[in-house]
Amino acid sequence: MRRLPPSLRFRLTAAVLLPLTGLVLFFGIITTLVARNNEADTVDRVLIGSVRTLSLAYNSPAADRERLIPLAVHLLKRRARPVVHYSVWRGDRLIAGDAALRPPADYSPVDDGTIDRHPPTVFTNAYRQTRLVRGYLDPADARAVTQAAYLRDGTLHGKPARIAMEIRRAHGDDQLIAIQIADYVDDRLAHERAFLRQVLMIGLTALFVTGLLFWLAIRWGLRPLGTLTEQVEAARRAASPSVRLDADEATPTEIRPFVAAFNGLMARLERASESLRQFTSNASHQMRTPLAVVRVQLDVLERYGPQSRQGQAALTDIPHAIDTLEQLLRQLIALARSEDQGMISVQPFDLADIAAGVTGERAAQASADRAISYEKEGEGPVMAMGQPTLAAELIGNLLDNAIRYSRPGGMVSVRLTNDARGPLVEIDDDGPGIPEAEREKVWDRFYRIQGRGQPSGTGLGLPIARALAQRMGAEIELADGRSGRGLCVTVRFLRAD
Repeated sequence: MRRLPPSLRFRLTAAVLLPLTGLVLFFGIITTLVARNNEADTVDRVLIGSVRTLSLAYNSPAADRERLIPLAVHLLKRRARPVVHYSVWRGDRLIAGDAALRPPADYSPVDDGTIDRHPPTVFTNAYRQTRLVRGYLDPADARAVTQAAYLRDGTLHGKPARIAMEIRRAHGDDQLIAIQIADYVDDRLAHERAFLRQVLMIGLTALFVTGLLFWLAIRWGLRPLGTLTEQVEAARRAASPSVRLDADEATPTEIRPFVAAFNGLMARLERASESLRQFTSNASHQMRTPLAVVRVQLDVLERYGPQSRQGQAALTDIPHAIDTLEQLLRQLIALARSEDQGMISVQPFDLADIAAGVTGERAAQASADRAISYEKEGEGPVMAMGQPTLAAELIGNLLDNAIRYSRPGGMVSVRLTNDARGPLVEIDDDGPGIPEAEREKVWDRFYRIQGRGQPSGTGLGLPIARALAQRMGAEIELADGRSGRGLCVTVRFLRAD
């Protein structure tokens, strides 16, 4: 089954949601990493603060210790991040807490004078710089501490744990005690996963809401296109020969150029359709005349025979009718080719070489009672812009026209000049010419001046010449012949520079 292309609404929505999804994913990862670091930093701060709090309780006098230690443990269990795993060791003897939370191997209950066997844990405070002595505000609190609070990774009940430890001399005691606070690592991971789920849910909700709102916004924004589509569909159902889109005041600015371009295209198509209809009608009419002549002459041959006087006249007229039909077909093909090939790529070429070559060919083919001359102003090449092939066809077409309409014993001249505006070719004859009032009409296809005793033609020579000139950007004009009679056709080509 053929796969349908995605709609414009889907493409626009995808174009917005795909980068947005990437941004949500990116910020989700960044947020998770930041939250993970903050979570780890928060747990470490709680552990260090808890171990120092419990250490200060053990540093109190013996009379107050029994009252302060339960209070400190109770506070540890009631804070925002409760700490329930702790132990206090004096040598190998557990004083309080969980027996499974044992001191590390380097712990010694005898004070050998070593201070801070492990580097104390220090936290960065970007808001204010409080001067601490080994983690305590009061230097007196730190004097009895032989190992300031630090963090290490260990195990508790077979599970990974983060452990804070401090070693100190309790008040009135010569031996060192090891105070430890622990938190399971999987508790931290569970909190991170819960936070990640919240971030994902928020991100997915934001994507869904954004996609829904954008889908509705696109639907509203594309409503003018739907209106234009309805206009075109209505014109299709009505089979109207003239289709125009109506851009009212509510039509967005971005759509107005499309409406103008569409209406211009439809106007061009209508003109082309009308031109094709007229061309087909005129061509069929023009071809009907020589075909009718051939049919009549064939009927004469069939009735009277080729040896009769009427048959001989018919044999004389048939080639002329066939030549007329052949010329008509040839010019129809030339006109169609000149209009259907579209834009061409122009290039510099020597117009003098083209004009001289075409004139020489036509002079060799012309009858003896026509004099054809070629004149060039100046020496060297005359460079123009265009297509050499089309330029030769254009000059040849105009020269054929001039030879056909020149009088017997007359002269046809080709003159090449080059002025400030560009190269110029003038083709002059001494025939009947074209009245000034009809010089615009002869550019119409199949138009011929009637009632002047002129040679029969197809009415396509000059339209073909104008089509060829326009394709190269050249200009073509009609004027009286230089001798005061006939016609002078001027073709101005683009300069090569």
